[in-house]
Amino acid sequence: RNHPTLVSDNPSLKQSQVHEREATYIDSLDLQIPPPYIDIKGRKMQSSSVLSPTPPRILRPSPSESKARNLLLSNPPAAGCKYAYGTAGFRYEASLLPSVFVRMGMLAAIRSASLHGEGVGIMVTASHNPERDNGMKLADSDGGMLHPDWEVHAVQLANAPADVDSTINHVAKLCSIAVPGWSNPFEQGNMKGGMVVHIGKDTRSSSPLLTNLAIEGALAMGACVVDHGLLTTPMLHHIVMHSNPNLLPNLIPQRCNERGYLEIMCHSYAALIRTAFIAGGKNEAKRNLLVDSACGVGYPKIQLIRECLQKLQLDDNCNVVNIHSINGPDDGPLNDSCGAEYVQKNRLSPVIYDKKSPVKSSASQQPYHYMASLDGDADRIVFHYQKHDEKNGLTFRLLDGDKIAVLISSFIQEEINWLQKVFGVSSQDLVKCGVVQTAYANGSSTSYLKNVVKTRVAIAKTGVKFVHAAAHDNFDVGVYFEANGHGTILFGSEFLNLMSRAESYFLSHKASQNKNDIRANIAWRRLRALPSLVNQAVGDALSDLLLVDAILHLRGWDLPSWDGIYEDMPSRQLKVKVQDRSVITTNDNETKALSPPSLQPALDAAMATMASSYSKTTDNPPPRCFVRPSGTENVVRIYAEAHTQCDADALASESVALVYKLCGGVGKMPVISGSKL
Repeated sequence: RNHPTLVSDNPSLKQSQVHEREATYIDSLDLQIPPPYIDIKGRKMQSSSVLSPTPPRILRPSPSESKARNLLLSNPPAAGCKYAYGTAGFRYEASLLPSVFVRMGMLAAIRSASLHGEGVGIMVTASHNPERDNGMKLADSDGGMLHPDWEVHAVQLANAPADVDSTINHVAKLCSIAVPGWSNPFEQGNMKGGMVVHIGKDTRSSSPLLTNLAIEGALAMGACVVDHGLLTTPMLHHIVMHSNPNLLPNLIPQRCNERGYLEIMCHSYAALIRTAFIAGGKNEAKRNLLVDSACGVGYPKIQLIRECLQKLQLDDNCNVVNIHSINGPDDGPLNDSCGAEYVQKNRLSPVIYDKKSPVKSSASQQPYHYMASLDGDADRIVFHYQKHDEKNGLTFRLLDGDKIAVLISSFIQEEINWLQKVFGVSSQDLVKCGVVQTAYANGSSTSYLKNVVKTRVAIAKTGVKFVHAAAHDNFDVGVYFEANGHGTILFGSEFLNLMSRAESYFLSHKASQNKNDIRANIAWRRLRALPSLVNQAVGDALSDLLLVDAILHLRGWDLPSWDGIYEDMPSRQLKVKVQDRSVITTNDNETKALSPPSLQPALDAAMATMASSYSKTTDNPPPRCFVRPSGTENVVRIYAEAHTQCDADALASESVALVYKLCGGVGKMPVISGSKL
């Protein structure tokens, strides 16, 4: 559906056959026995028996107008609250959300109907927000975010009047838009394909109640609901994508439950790790990785991954990473002084809440500690360690989304370069690779990608939905990571064609001992493992964790080696309160201010003045700054970077003064302590 890289494994598959597959899936979901996997050496590998995630509940449709009315009557909108749709859904203090969950359960059912019965999803989470908040992320049938047209429908339904008759009329109108001729919302009539809604939740105390409200709303509309229980957000998106086989990318086996998600990811990771042995690698050093789970849902899922990897190690002596997870749901408050958001924003190590943890006392004593932090729903990840400095002692070092994007894109580009030696064409002609960044990406990372990795870079508007779309639209292999650690890789049809072409070549050149052929064969084995390892629906902290570890292992790197490929330019972020944020507009990727007309020339002059003070022989990117209005409040956000922290602070201060003066600043103007202005 409007997604050229997502094609059926059988192009002639009719929609009726898709529905038959869906029905079979619904009937046997909790009884599926995945077939043996085939690893890169052609050996059969039986599915791991240690994985024991809770099977989902299959809830049959129970359409009822009276039930829908009672739900709406019992859960009216919060007085005076106008609900807004954020990047992926709604997010508020939990007590404000019951009406939204009832109505979005109904909307999800209608959305499924509009797609002829393709499954859609609801994830109950507030991501990196504190425990008191909650929200929902809505997943479309391809596993991605809800279509923009349906975001509008969602906002309208969430804010429909509290009067039950008015809301029912609104639902009826939405049904007629979704399926022409569907006049009675609670009678499916001539509608074909049914409705399927998948739902998962995080560990917040408010999640069970809100989940049940969404379920009841969907059931009242006549949808079949698959309740998967505790999931990470990326798991829910994976399950939705895999439940619709006609939208599943090639090279990925269909596994539409949690167990399948875990097995695909772990076995693909192991296949990637084993290529080190084929390549003659001698790196047998054991790797111990601490994962700060933000006291959230990532913690129990890490335990399942750990069990699967341990079995792979026992069965095949595969040199997998030893993962130790800390900060579980029972250890401390969710996202409080821990997790990816806290670590990335504050540049501080996370608090370790588990008093009995064996790493509690040693974590701060190891100069090169390998550690990662997830956020509350495990769709973001950052890496960090303590670096020993003779002058300053132990210093905290962060490897954020920019560093992750550079590591992954350079690895992919290197492997594709080996393939191009066999095919005798430029890697640029084989597939179009690139990285999507936002204006917040550090200039050093952009410079490294362009000048060292030699890959394309596109700048997109801030927000996951925009960078994801840009990666899909611009590249055959599109890597995107925001600085906060949310990101993934999208593989298009040309990449899949390249894998097929490479397979045909190596099958016909089995006996070749040519050095380039041998190394290109390894490159092909590595590249073909990636689509199954990487969650292509959304950013996934768990799959990103394993991919990063595999790349570091194959290159023989530790975190300091990775960290040392370039040094971030010092930066500063500030915000200025204004009377009306709408007076500021920007270009599409938010790198230039369009109004007020005097603002961008003034910012350009400030950047030029600072650049003129630097040596013309420096390899560092020039100083830069940009401003953008907040999407939710009357605030203008400011970003500045320069060659020194003092200069970055000075440029940020100058930008603050310009915005305050030219854009109607209110209150006290922000001041940076120590700025030379």
